[in-house]
Amino acid sequence: MFFPFAKSDSIISSVPPQTIPILIIFVSIVGFTIIVERLVYYWRLKAIPQDHFRRVRELAREQKWDEAKDVLGQDVQSPAAVLLRMAFDLKRRGVEFWEEDIRQEGFRQIYLMERYLTGLGTIATIAPLLGVLGTVIGIVRSFAEGAGTQGAEVGISEALITTAMGLGIAIPAYIFYNLFSRMKEERITEMENVTDLVLPHLNKR
Repeated sequence: MFFPFAKSDSIISSVPPQTIPILIIFVSIVGFTIIVERLVYYWRLKAIPQDHFRRVRELAREQKWDEAKDVLGQDVQSPAAVLLRMAFDLKRRGVEFWEEDIRQEGFRQIYLMERYLTGLGTIATIAPLLGVLGTVIGIVRSFAEGAGTQGAEVGISEALITTAMGLGIAIPAYIFYNLFSRMKEERITEMENVTDLVLPHLNKR
């Protein structure tokens, strides 16, 4: 089935003008879903308060694992707090090779923070390209239909709409991608500080 306003049987004429906009809308839905999910996830990753962190270090020096774990509580869900609670629990139970478990948990936390970010970055990259593709198809369609025809008007409208849609999706996707990447780096830095400042006390006899 060829485009009804087409004067030729070209490939461009056989592509419905709503194809690229529908594709861009689908990409925008995926991107919006990722943004909402990551916003909720990172909102829960509260950093350990400084006074709590100092108290935890003091209790770790004194090898009071249960008290140190209670200071953290369950409301602080940052990866650093998860590692500390796990380390204190393993130490309290007398697990010998607890460092390996902590290392694996650290890698798992990093994976959870990075999840979906690649997809969001891909959307920020391909959305304007889809807009450009729609622009090219629309311009080619307008030339193929001839000036002053209804098909030419449809082609020009397609070109303008797809460009605006692509940019409208890419800009917020890129902004949130950078925001989430920054938040991820902050939480990783906190994990590294915890590893350097607290966990060595767990090896003391």
